[in-house]
Amino acid sequence: MGIILGFGHDLSACKVLLVDDDSFMRRLFETHVRTLGCEVATAKNGEEAVRMVPGIKPDLVLMDVVMPGMDGFETCIWMKRLPAMKGVPVVLLTALGRDAKERSFAAGADSYLRKPPSITELQAKLSTLLLIRDLESQMGEAAPLDEPLSKGSAHKPMVWMACATVSLCHRLLAQLDRDGYSGRTFEGLAALSEALEAEMLPDLLVLEHNPALGDVVEVSRYIRESEATAHLPILMLVAEADLKAELNESPCGASEFLGKNPDAGDLRQRLKLLLRLSVLESARRLNRLKI
Repeated sequence: MGIILGFGHDLSACKVLLVDDDSFMRRLFETHVRTLGCEVATAKNGEEAVRMVPGIKPDLVLMDVVMPGMDGFETCIWMKRLPAMKGVPVVLLTALGRDAKERSFAAGADSYLRKPPSITELQAKLSTLLLIRDLESQMGEAAPLDEPLSKGSAHKPMVWMACATVSLCHRLLAQLDRDGYSGRTFEGLAALSEALEAEMLPDLLVLEHNPALGDVVEVSRYIRESEATAHLPILMLVAEADLKAELNESPCGASEFLGKNPDAGDLRQRLKLLLRLSVLESARRLNRLKI
């Protein structure tokens, strides 16, 4: 698996359980997931998936919401009660209305994707969740907790941003301040790239996909392919039309994607997720230096 999607990690030992009653969609998603190097098991409905979990012990579950019998919401609730699902992320796929997000999180899902998602968005989200799962499993009890991300912590996570849309930039800075993070903005990608080479690295990068900034995709790839910055999580803010067209099948180095008009809950969830990955990656690198 390439470094663009996986921070250089090998995800071949990871198992993904794919649940969808549509055989065509199962084959389609299975192809995309196998591109990550993962082992894939499939189930055609919720009941079958719940029965399979104890035997296969998945590292991630990707599941459609609309299925006969137990739908994805109910299946997620049952799965989260199983000992074999402790710490295992569940991603729900839905083409339902706006309340589907709230229902997904209420059912215990860790994330969700609008169906059909772009291939790039799907693979980036699964890679990020699997990396977090893999790092937590490797470290066991030594895995750092979430305290470094709390307001009361001595460490204040640093987020660097390159945004051309002024209103979006102000909104992001306000959100970071509310959540207790430090934010720094760059007017262009050249200034950001220079800072990455010359200064102490941030915990997270937020990049707006906007021609006014330059070639964000190329810069993201360079960041991901450089040994010094390969571990840095990248949140890319991109219009849905561009994600479904220009970036649909083009891995660009981003760890997660978010629309350019995100609600506070979505933005907070993405920031926390990617900062969690950053904390785990830093701990892994520190442990390697000690050995």
